[in-house]
Amino acid sequence: MFELQLTPAACVGPVEILTDPGASWWGQPEAITRLMLGISGSLPTALVNLGVDPTQVDAYVDAIKAQVSLTLVQPAMPIQDAIDLAYFLVELTIKFVRFTPGHQTVGGPVEVAAITKHEGFRWVHRKHYFDATLNGTGEGQCR
Repeated sequence: MFELQLTPAACVGPVEILTDPGASWWGQPEAITRLMLGISGSLPTALVNLGVDPTQVDAYVDAIKAQVSLTLVQPAMPIQDAIDLAYFLVELTIKFVRFTPGHQTVGGPVEVAAITKHEGFRWVHRKHYFDATLNGTGEGQCR
């Protein structure tokens, strides 16, 4: 997995961030972190508040994750399963943020694209107002 940082000033990357099959998430990570890792992102703070020595917090968090985390991404996962999982995780985050206190910072129509070795970049689900011809055969598409 590679990360590209696109800003008005420049494009940084690609930077390799994941070499083995897996998942990464940013933005509003709490729902996916709880599902995949079995813990809240605020667990380290909670442990310190409960009297755990701050130098031991990382060890406790790692030990808890080792016992409760889920492996939802498999190396031989069919592309359709990966697409369905990505869509599910986005929808999970939208609904989680909807019911938590504060502003709804996630929402709207979900767009999904898949990048494969043989088909390159391909839109799987787009907003209805885009012309279907924009999803060509891969020729001249973003790669």
